[in-house]
Amino acid sequence: MSASDDTTHRELRELLGSFALGHLDGPEAARVRAHLDGCAQCRAEADDLLPLADRLSLVDPRAFGDVPAPPPALGENVRLAVARARADRDADEVGRRRTEALARRRRGMVRGLAAAAVVVVALGVGGVVGRTTAPEPPQPPLEAISLEVAQGDAVSVDSADLVAHTWGVELRIVADGFAAGETFHAAFRTDDGELVPAGEFLGVGGETMTCFLQSASLREDVTQVVVTDDAGRTVLSSDL
Repeated sequence: MSASDDTTHRELRELLGSFALGHLDGPEAARVRAHLDGCAQCRAEADDLLPLADRLSLVDPRAFGDVPAPPPALGENVRLAVARARADRDADEVGRRRTEALARRRRGMVRGLAAAAVVVVALGVGGVVGRTTAPEPPQPPLEAISLEVAQGDAVSVDSADLVAHTWGVELRIVADGFAAGETFHAAFRTDDGELVPAGEFLGVGGETMTCFLQSASLREDVTQVVVTDDAGRTVLSSDL
């Protein structure tokens, strides 16, 4: 069967339901009948559909009751479930990055120990080694910033810091008052005006929460921090 014949076969096969219900006009019905004469597969399918179409005429629509309405809170529950899934996804990503960083530090320690062992062997039993373990890498410094809360908003920020990493920049926020169950979105604006996402988190109301929000943009390239709600309204901001 050529590509053209295969396309025609699919088109006519999709019309079998309408054909069985008698909804096709004269030319289309004639095309389907002509196709059925030469296609055993479609003819068998039509033979299955025609008895069902006959039974549909026996159905009394008045026997059906009103279509049940979905629960009033269904939409809100779905939105909360999606928000929780997003927050879990972001938390998993932060955890993955921390695990990778810890693995890199451990590999560095192993290499340092191996190098120290080589020095011990080279100096002999009486040799003195000043350091036999690799030092812990220094923690990146925190850069305190001031986050401005939108007028009338209930959010209270205890502290906000930036951490400049080699792979990007991290925003750490300790705050409370984010509306419970609502998703908030963090982003960094770069010096070319682009708004780069830095993750999402779920509000917990009056409880104090600590958020670690990360972006691939480098610290020297970002000029502003913005936190918005689901409606796109700015809740927190800071010009850097």
